[in-house]
Amino acid sequence: MLLDSKLVAEAAEVLGTSKPTDTVRASLSQTVRQARLQNLVSWELPDTAYEELKQQREHRRGGS
Repeated sequence: MLLDSKLVAEAAEVLGTSKPTDTVRASLSQTVRQARLQNLVSWELPDTAYEELKQQREHRRGGS
C-alpha cells in the first residue's frame, strides 16, 4: 500500500515534521489522542458530581 504523498506533505506541514515516518507516527498519535479525549468528554457524570467538585475546589482554595 502506498501513501498519498500530497497528503503526507500536507500533514507534515501541519505537524511540523520533516520525514514521512515521523509524519505518520505523529498523525497516528494525534488520532489516538483525539479519540481518547473525545471518549473522555463523552463520559456522563451524575448531577451531584459538579457540586462535589465545586466544593472540593473551594476547600482547596481555603473557601467554605
